[in-house]
Amino acid sequence: MQGEFSVPATIGKGKFEAAVVAARIIPLSEIVEIPGFADLTVEQSQRVAFTPANLQWVSRRVYWMQRGRSATLLRGVDLDYRAEQVQLENRVRADLHRIVATAAAGDSRLLDQLEFGAPSTVSGVPKLQELLGGGRGPIAMFDSPAADMAGPLRDIAASADPAERALLALMRWNPDFLDMVPGFATALHTRLRDVRVCYWYAEGPALLYFVEAADGDNVVWVGWDPRISTGPTPPFWETLPPAVRRFLSDVHPGFTMLDGESFGLAQPSYMSTFAAWAGWPDGIPDWDGEEVIASTAMLWLTGNGGDTILCTSPDLAVGEAAVLFENDFGVSELGPELDRLMLRPLRM
Repeated sequence: MQGEFSVPATIGKGKFEAAVVAARIIPLSEIVEIPGFADLTVEQSQRVAFTPANLQWVSRRVYWMQRGRSATLLRGVDLDYRAEQVQLENRVRADLHRIVATAAAGDSRLLDQLEFGAPSTVSGVPKLQELLGGGRGPIAMFDSPAADMAGPLRDIAASADPAERALLALMRWNPDFLDMVPGFATALHTRLRDVRVCYWYAEGPALLYFVEAADGDNVVWVGWDPRISTGPTPPFWETLPPAVRRFLSDVHPGFTMLDGESFGLAQPSYMSTFAAWAGWPDGIPDWDGEEVIASTAMLWLTGNGGDTILCTSPDLAVGEAAVLFENDFGVSELGPELDRLMLRPLRM
């Protein structure tokens, strides 16, 4: 995409959350090349690679135009914003170089002071409590058992036993989809502690899956009632494997974290071309190249809520996926990539 354009200064809204990305200021590809980084221990290198000190919130449009490159390459943004971003990059880059150099030399005091890890804003019980809002939020959770509920979630709602609710929910999953994500399937069968029926006022009925993570915390997925999926299928629907289409049509038309888009499969009504999801319906600026698929020729499926997304495309075989991470583009099998993505919130 060429020509002049203007990127709005304000951050718009996605379907479920603000359309923002927690983006690295210095991309991972540059961090691993910092002198001395290779001499750090595994724990130390992870602390540098995943520190919140190297994160900022940016609009989805800005992130996928920049996608892990220097802010000097940004076009269509306010010049003061671009200058501020370049200054921020230079400051954080200098800080990381100094921290890595001193740690590699045997002095880890600066490294020990570096915050490590960023708590998920979409996967846990605190996010669920925020959405429930003490009875005034965008969703409500039914008491169990819930009487007189009709539809495919009826038996689950009627059960007073968490283990039975979990079993009933899993009995609805098509085996060929579970075969695509064997690691996550095992986690569901061994770590699913409860399934509760809820109601999203803007979406309709859904199930909340409470899965125990490796550290003992509960991670919450939401799977919608198939009755809400009444609209047209998204573009490039035929690029999805039959098992995925069956899951999205008959089991859950969307199974994700509580943001409605990450670590699972988004609602078909929310899926779009990658370009449109990223905020550039006519194509992401400076995207097209010999080794990438056009941003308008990929179906966006899901991501990690930040720098990684999975897409299918008519340019790929059914069962393959485009994996986008920062400025890297690769092609892999959809099943294993989705399996790894869905296991990540469980820290497994």
